[in-house]
Amino acid sequence: MQPFLVEVKLNTINNLKRDKIMLSKQFSGIHIEAFYTKHYLPNYNLNDGETDISIPDFILENNLREDYDIKLKYNTNKYDSFLDYVQDKYDVLYYEAKELLEEDCLMYNYVYEPRIYDEEIAHLCRFIPFEIQTEDEDLQLLSFGGCGMDMTYKLEAYQLLADGSYDERSYFAEKGISYFQYYYGKDSKVVKEISKLFENSKAA
Repeated sequence: MQPFLVEVKLNTINNLKRDKIMLSKQFSGIHIEAFYTKHYLPNYNLNDGETDISIPDFILENNLREDYDIKLKYNTNKYDSFLDYVQDKYDVLYYEAKELLEEDCLMYNYVYEPRIYDEEIAHLCRFIPFEIQTEDEDLQLLSFGGCGMDMTYKLEAYQLLADGSYDERSYFAEKGISYFQYYYGKDSKVVKEISKLFENSKAA
């Protein structure tokens, strides 16, 4: 049997030479941990009452102030927070805003778990950061907050700002800062933060 095995190996090598197969770089995930892990929300049975989701209070507060124009000052001696005040005085608006935010958060079936979780950066990049608590695990995730268009720019912007890294095959690697300017706008805060990141990187 040994000669047969050697012959197979030789034939395989000869075939490779004849076909002129070119080598290419491909991320295997073995040596470097991927920055994102993709999750399919329906797997978590979010409607069974046994799985909790948690969205940072500051995002709901921001929505109430901007979308519902609630800017009144509240008595800090009576209320511990702005949300307590709104829940007491504008309970219908409070629960409406809370429900809409959760619907937006869970609108798209796929969400992303970043290696580095930062709620402020996520909000800056126009994600909805949230957590899922189950009996088996706690996950810190990023939701696109909608669907219907390519949201890759959000993932690339977040990775840059949270980790100072980018994928060599990313749209950013191909197009540079103009990629983010197109989606976020040249004067947006997120573009300014990314620009500042590069300036600091060049100076280092």
